[in-house]
Amino acid sequence: MTEPVPVILDVDTGVDEASALLLAAQHLDLELRAATCVGGNASVDDVVRNTAKVLNTAGRADVPVACGTARPLLEPVSHVRHVHGDDGMADLGWPSPDPYLDRWHAVELLRDLLN
Repeated sequence: MTEPVPVILDVDTGVDEASALLLAAQHLDLELRAATCVGGNASVDDVVRNTAKVLNTAGRADVPVACGTARPLLEPVSHVRHVHGDDGMADLGWPSPDPYLDRWHAVELLRDLLN
């Protein structure tokens, strides 16, 4: 068997990234090392919470989640509430996980993981 491919996902977790996170978290050929978050489908605070909720649901509370920028670097923010709901996760009402945020900024987490 081959070694799993190490992966770091940069997400603006709404309903679409939730699927990608679930797949990456459970795929045997991937080693999900971290998730970094940016505002996009929802506010960056909601994105961090949503990412933690999805990883908790997948049984992967071991994956660090770090907060990045409040908006995409090259495009304006586009909270598509008519698609993703007010919280970015279709207003499913999933419980919030315990404090789950990595204490470093996403760039610092990336630096540490890549060194």
